[in-house]
Amino acid sequence: MSKECLLVAISNQKGGVGKSALTVVLASYLHYEKDLNVAIIDCDSPQHSLVRMRERDKKAISASPYHQQLVEKQWERTQKRAYPIIGSTAEKAREAADKLAEKENLDIVFVDLPGTVQSTGVFRTIVNMDYVLTPSIPDLIVMQSTLSFATTVLDYAKSQKDVPLKDIIFFWNRLKKRSNTDVLKTYSQIMGELNLSVLDSTLPDLCRYEKEITHAKKSFFRCTMLPPPAKLLKGSGIGELADELIVKLKLK
Repeated sequence: MSKECLLVAISNQKGGVGKSALTVVLASYLHYEKDLNVAIIDCDSPQHSLVRMRERDKKAISASPYHQQLVEKQWERTQKRAYPIIGSTAEKAREAADKLAEKENLDIVFVDLPGTVQSTGVFRTIVNMDYVLTPSIPDLIVMQSTLSFATTVLDYAKSQKDVPLKDIIFFWNRLKKRSNTDVLKTYSQIMGELNLSVLDSTLPDLCRYEKEITHAKKSFFRCTMLPPPAKLLKGSGIGELADELIVKLKLK
């Protein structure tokens, strides 16, 4: 490993928080726009949805002269190839990340974990990351489960000498315009009292996260081979989230 590479799991044990779509958009923005060297370990076994997304992106771009031009312009601007996306089981994610970091000059590896801690190896992988990034939504059922799990993991990490995990970092995701502000304020206060790390950045609930690249349409937001377009990036919160993470994780 030529330099220190941070291993960051993106995890929430409740589904429906927009974890995988966020992983791609954030990784693409950091890699192609912020000049960080990024990789993804896709632990959504056996579906490996992000590995399959990369294959769809390749096919869509190869069939679209418009998107091919975007890729060519991006190469001229950045001289950066597409970041690696590797399939793995949750149980072997740490080993896969270490192996990838040995071969590549990486700044950060995102490990996209299954949506349930019942999956084999999830807990072991989480405590063997440097950080866990947890998108959360202001929902009573989701938050009760999330906070219970987070405090259990952090208590375990503090009690063990050789556990790499430094912190679990929360942020609010998929906030609706008419979100339950009382629930949001209540859980923000509870998380503060528990000394949990919560980012200032928030992401609104936007349909654009569902816009995957296709050969038939020019418009897209999430793509493993191109950054999110500037017009759609505005108002998404991704730029602000990325900037806050760069400072928080000391990536530059």
